Amino acid sequence: MIRKTPRLLRHMAAATLAAASLAGPAVAEDTIGLGAPIPLTGYFAADGETMEHAIRLAVDEINADGGLLGKQVEVITFDIGDLTPDKLTAAASNLIEREGVSVLINGYGGMGPDIPAFCPYDIPYIHNDAVTSVVELTERMGCGAIFNASDVDYSYGGEVFRQILGTGHDFERKTIAIVHGDFEWDIRLAEGMAEAAEEAGWEVVFTEEVPYDTVEWTGIQSKIREANPALIHLEALEPAVATTFIDQFGNQPIDDALVSVGYIGATPGLDEVIAQGKAEGVLAFTLNAHLEDAAGDTFAESWKAAYDNEPPLSLAAAVYDMVRIWATAVEAVGDPSDYAAIADTIRTLDYDGIAGKYVFNERNFIETGSETQPAQLLQVQDGNRVRLMIGQEKAGEIRAPDWSN
Repeated sequence: MIRKTPRLLRHMAAATLAAASLAGPAVAEDTIGLGAPIPLTGYFAADGETMEHAIRLAVDEINADGGLLGKQVEVITFDIGDLTPDKLTAAASNLIEREGVSVLINGYGGMGPDIPAFCPYDIPYIHNDAVTSVVELTERMGCGAIFNASDVDYSYGGEVFRQILGTGHDFERKTIAIVHGDFEWDIRLAEGMAEAAEEAGWEVVFTEEVPYDTVEWTGIQSKIREANPALIHLEALEPAVATTFIDQFGNQPIDDALVSVGYIGATPGLDEVIAQGKAEGVLAFTLNAHLEDAAGDTFAESWKAAYDNEPPLSLAAAVYDMVRIWATAVEAVGDPSDYAAIADTIRTLDYDGIAGKYVFNERNFIETGSETQPAQLLQVQDGNRVRLMIGQEKAGEIRAPDWSN
């Protein structure tokens, strides 16, 4: 049942008064609505397209198999653009109040503003915000139906550094430079990486925080060259930040250094620079790509048949799994509107997905690891993203980059 807070009652009254002027019907009685508040425009549009494709692929398969509890699932999207609070509030009003959806699913939905926007309604919200403050805010607000289907920023920072060491690459120096954006994800991941490096006996010789409109790297890269690190890590969720960094670093590289561009390197936002051959040897990572097993192969084949390309190694598998997790819980409960029971079922599912096992802890997120949901380290080789590490298991051989002597 929806918890009718004073704020929610005001929203509902406004929605009722405006109903006559709103275009488009609410979810039909013979369908179940799935709300997808996703960024279809702006910085994060490349990820938003992946989210929508993953949701629709899973829903199309569910509907082709007879639907959910005998009903067809209808996907209703809402563009949350630059992830601002007003966009998230509008998404809640549109998807929940107007359209009457039974669940909200996305890859990430604001990394903070999505929680106060969606929490008051008590419907399941499954996301992949992957930042510490979202988990903490969810707990403070008592949002029992909100699930982060991954680990969080700081944990991934340490995990990625350990994965890089796990490749067996012979570093001549134990020195690292870290450049990061000003989002919480970037900042906290950089902190986790720096701490893991220092615990391993490495020295952090350079750090810099940059805004998301940074495309000129002459000064920063000059300082990095002076510090002479063996590993350079850039973490920012805007493709232009990474592509310009890679392009300009290639003009005057540090001969024996490895370069990692973090999560953005797994997204379609870097496809063009990879196709141009400018990113050869660059490292990247993903939180939860599909595994290379029978289920993962089937998913990849279905994706290619539907969209005529390979599934991105960023969010495709995770978002697909989120839909399946929710559908499994609904089937078990037998009523898509029994939100509390569905949340309780999700919390205890231990769901085997194509990106690993979804075992939610008592804080409603998943701790990364080889036995649950392994992060994956990638390297661009011959124009392709090649998996080097899956969790702490070696999956491929690292290559020295083209600029290395």
